[in-house]
Amino acid sequence: MNGLINLYKPTGMSSASAVSRVKRMLGEKTVGHMGTLDPMAEGVLVIGVGKSARLFDYLAGRKKTYIAKFKFGYQTDTLDALGAVTDTTNDIPSVDAVLNAMLSLVGEIDQIPPSYSAKHINGKRAYALAREGKTVELAPKRVTIFGTELICQPRMDEMVFSITCSAGTYIRSICRDVAKMCGSLATLTYLQRTASGCFDVNDSVTLEALEEKKSKVLIAPEQVLELSRYYVPVEKYDDLSHGRKIEAELDGDMLVYCNDEFFGIGCSTDGVLKLKTYLRDE
Repeated sequence: MNGLINLYKPTGMSSASAVSRVKRMLGEKTVGHMGTLDPMAEGVLVIGVGKSARLFDYLAGRKKTYIAKFKFGYQTDTLDALGAVTDTTNDIPSVDAVLNAMLSLVGEIDQIPPSYSAKHINGKRAYALAREGKTVELAPKRVTIFGTELICQPRMDEMVFSITCSAGTYIRSICRDVAKMCGSLATLTYLQRTASGCFDVNDSVTLEALEEKKSKVLIAPEQVLELSRYYVPVEKYDDLSHGRKIEAELDGDMLVYCNDEFFGIGCSTDGVLKLKTYLRDE
């Protein structure tokens, strides 16, 4: 079994738990996700099955789009609705103030991740240290906010945004920082990932649908990898199949084909074809 799943992860489930569910449903040992989605969040979680689980480096770094609800007036230790309230305020910012703050974050910024995050500190997860009551100091990370849009204002103290950003961006941190710039406090109370690269929420499948359709939902990796193609001559098919030396000059990483079969991602090393990621269905 080999392919990718555009899974709609439900709220209240960790990404690791979602992967475990997929393993059990498909009876496949090799399964991995292409970028963590917080337990409180729902939406697109790209999962690789079989050889496609090797594609983390090619898929996890793509830009993401979220729908996020900020609730002003309080802050929790986790910066989301699952945490314990640590501070409150009566200072609720105006829409204009929040929009100006959001606009100031568009572009490349140095963002401090939440204390409750999966970042490593001396070999231990930051959230594990935070739960032990230890002080967590994380270094800023350079991320990119490509754009934001106010969707609606359900209440005077709530605003819902669409946010498109680079991989590794914490929406919880955006919520915290925007509130701070406005002289207030805020907590992320809803988060939905609507896109991860070319994977869109409108094409995602639920766990219930996966249970019913099984491998029918798998997406072939060559359909989503944004790389140019390299065609090995047909007469070299046997050599390629058995890992023999093939002279080739590739322009960076490319999708390697031979005799209308997809073999994987290759590159050139000293003028010789090297398959970096073997993805051929046996």
